[in-house]
Parts: sequence; structure tokens; C-alpha cells
Amino acid sequence: MCCFSKYIVIIAVILFGKTTGLNAQYNNELEEQSLQMLNKSREREAEEIATINKQIESNGEQLKTTNYNLALIQKKINLRKSTLNTIDKTIIKLRNQLKEKKQAVEQLQDDLENIKNSYKSLLNKYYNIRVKENTWMILMASESFAQAYKRMKYVKEILLLLKTQSLKIEEMTNRLNDEIRDISKKEQLLSSNISEKQKEMEILRIDEKKSQSVYSELKYKNTELEKQLKERENAYNQLNIQMREHIRSEMKKNLESGITDEMLMYAKSFEELKGLLPQPTIGVVVRPFGNNKSKSIYETVKALPNKGVDIMTADNAEVYAVSKGVVTKIGKLPIGGINVIVSHGSYRTVYASLASTSVKEGDEIKARQKIGVVRKSADGSIMHFELWKDLEPQNPEHWLFN
Repeated sequence: MCCFSKYIVIIAVILFGKTTGLNAQYNNELEEQSLQMLNKSREREAEEIATINKQIESNGEQLKTTNYNLALIQKKINLRKSTLNTIDKTIIKLRNQLKEKKQAVEQLQDDLENIKNSYKSLLNKYYNIRVKENTWMILMASESFAQAYKRMKYVKEILLLLKTQSLKIEEMTNRLNDEIRDISKKEQLLSSNISEKQKEMEILRIDEKKSQSVYSELKYKNTELEKQLKERENAYNQLNIQMREHIRSEMKKNLESGITDEMLMYAKSFEELKGLLPQPTIGVVVRPFGNNKSKSIYETVKALPNKGVDIMTADNAEVYAVSKGVVTKIGKLPIGGINVIVSHGSYRTVYASLASTSVKEGDEIKARQKIGVVRKSADGSIMHFELWKDLEPQNPEHWLFN
């Protein structure tokens, strides 16, 4: 009876060990997924930083002290800080995982020691039985067949327990070695992340010094920059007036002639693409939608709210339609270059500050079709993009796929 109880206990231990193993496997999978997500976030930030670096290089010496160049540097600093924050999260996560793993290893070592002691006890007991009394003699000395059967069963149980404990020791040893290897990998990963963080910190300090230097030069050239800002904002203001007049004219025309099924189809398909629209050009947003506050000339000049986004891009960069639609207006501003308005039913997209266009009014265009080439100014190659629903400007960054 005593041995039978021990047998049940051993079975329970084995089952518990298997369940623990499954839970550990599940936790490991969650840890790996979490680390993969953090690494993807870091890769994405690294790609954005690389894009900004290329942009700064392509801008050339003439952009050394422009407000837009400062915006690029500041954006890069923010991305560096975001990367450092992601690394910190990874380090904290790895440290917590290491702590848990080391606790698990300690528990496994205790469990293994208990099993080894139990195994030693069983081995001694079986050895003593075999030395003191021969197993066959035990069976032959039985008073009845039933007693002999019970004794045989007892011997078999002892043998089975010995085998089970032996396998359990082997299984626990392998699992312990796996956990130790896993700890070693995580310690290496932790060291790698700490080293990477130190490098990022050094680069960040360099970028911050560069930002301060550009900022100081901007303050020195403040009058000239104020003039440039006012000229640019006057151009965008004229564009805004033209845009509203054009939309009102289109809306009046639609009321008179009726809204066609094709226009409704354009509007519906465009709405469904919110957050999925392709970028109109490859570059970096240096002035976002709405009110913009940053150090430099915006400290002394009250900048008008931006109705769209300003994208700094490479020289002669191509501009593409974000969705299918109809070119309803091509205009020109004194200092703002060419602007193209594309209608998508009740939605419209504006592509401004272009040097040339590849489309004409009335053209039906497809998504990602070339519209024109970005115009180069004293500030560099900066494209202005807007998105409207009827007379209400929308934040393009909510619509474009990031």
C-alpha cells in the first residue's frame, strides 16, 4: 500500500513536470514574439533615420542653416530618443526574463535534487531486498498464491519506479541544461542591447550639438528666415483661397447637374482607403498638419496653421497620385510653383510646389500615377500635400500609410 501511494505521487510529479514544460514553452513563445515586435520597431526607426540622413546629405551646403534642415535634425533626434526608449524596454524585458529564468533554474535544480534523493532511496531499498532475500525465495516462501502474486506485483512496482525515476532524472537534467543555455543567450542579447544603447547615446549627443549649432545660426539669420516664411505662407494662403473657390465651384456644378454614380464610387472607395493611401513622394515630413510650434523662426513669427503637410524630398523627386481620381485643376502661384488638384468624389488631394506636371485638367488618373516633379527652392525640394473633404482640410498623416 505504501509503495502504491509512492507510485501515485511519482506519476503526479511526472504529469506536473510535463504541464510545467508546456507552460514554459508557451511563455517562451510569448517572450520571443514580444522581442520580435520590439526589434521590428527598432528596425523601422533605423530605416527612418537612414532616410533622414540621406535627405540631409542630398540637401547640400546651401541648406545648412534653414529652418527645414533644423526640423530634419530634430526629427532625427526624436527618432533616436524613440530608439533608445525601445532599447530600454528591451533591456528591462530581458532583465525580467533573466530573473524569471534563473528562479526557474533554481527550482529545477531543487526538483532534480529531490528526485535524485528519491531515486537513491528506492535504489537502496531494492538493493537491500535483493541482498537480504532473493526475490525468488520471497515468492517461494509465500503461504499462498495470492500472497505470491502480491509480492511479485510489489517487486514489479519497485522496478517500474526505478525506471521512471531514472527517466525523470534524465528529462529534468536536459530541461535544466536547456534553461541554462537560454539564460546564456539572453545574457548575450542583454549585453548587446546595452552596448547598442551606449552607441545610440553618443550619436544622439552629436545630433543635439548639431541641432544647437544650426539653431544658433538660425537665430542670427532670423530676419531673412522670417521673410522666407511669410512668402511661403502667403503662397499657401493663396492656394487655400484657390482651393476653397475651386471646391465651391465644383459643388455648385454638382448640385446643378446632380451627383453621378461614378463620383459616389470615387468617394466611397477613397473613404475605405483611410490609413492605407500611398505616400505622394519619398521624403520626410518637416512641417506637419495644423499649428506648428518649434524653436527657430516660429518663436517670433506667428505661423499660420498648415492645411496639409510639407515633405522634404530629394532633388527632382517624382510625385504620385495617392488614389484614382480626376484632375480638376492645375494652377500656379507666384513663388509656390505649380499645384495640381485631383478630385476623388467628395474628397480632393492637392499636390503643390511642383516644377512640372505630367497630367492635364480632365485626365482620369490611377493610384500611384506620376503627377509631376518637385520644385527646388532656396529651402530645398519641398512638396506641399493637402487632403480635403468638401471644404474641410484633413490631416494627411491620418490617411497616408506609415
